[in-house]
Amino acid sequence: MNEKIRFSLKTGKVQILEFTISGLLEPSDLRGVQLVEVDPSKPLIISGRGPQWLYAFLAHHYHFARILATYEPRANMGIVISSVNEKDVGLGVDIEAGLLKEVKLGADGRIDVGLIKLGSIQLLRAELLEGAFAEPSELKRIRWWDIKRAVDPSKPMIIYVMAPVWVSAKLAVEFSNLVPWISIYDPRLESSVTVARHSLNAPEIGQQVELKIQLK
Repeated sequence: MNEKIRFSLKTGKVQILEFTISGLLEPSDLRGVQLVEVDPSKPLIISGRGPQWLYAFLAHHYHFARILATYEPRANMGIVISSVNEKDVGLGVDIEAGLLKEVKLGADGRIDVGLIKLGSIQLLRAELLEGAFAEPSELKRIRWWDIKRAVDPSKPMIIYVMAPVWVSAKLAVEFSNLVPWISIYDPRLESSVTVARHSLNAPEIGQQVELKIQLK
């Protein structure tokens, strides 16, 4: 059992799964995470201060929720990253009533997502352009189906995100079940962290994978 990551689950019309981290979180700590059981019929909001790879790990494991969101403190709402109704993606979910509505943060950034083939792996890169932040509605603008059609299901994927956590969480939900394994690049570690695997030959969850190209 991993004591570095603790979870608390608030239940009501909306479930809020909040995590807290004690000490320095290492990628290998993902292997001992004890996940909390949730009600998949109710909206689930993931909240906490942590790295992109932790959010991606949790989003992959809770992708079955009817509505899955990550908490956005600027709006005091959850940002929907996955829903049984695709039109909900990018909307805000009220943390008490569970009502959905458009979120306006006054941001002017744009999120660009592109797939790059690098021999034996695929690099999915998501960057914030032209601003300091982006509206969650940017998730609606991205042509997910076009990107998925370009994915090679036989090759693993490394995801590099320079954007809000709801972007990395969304990418994990969209692509983690399409490829043998995915990992999230962390510039502080100068490597990526494996967050989902579907192959016996894949790195272990939490294992770091070196990316032998220079990212800027």
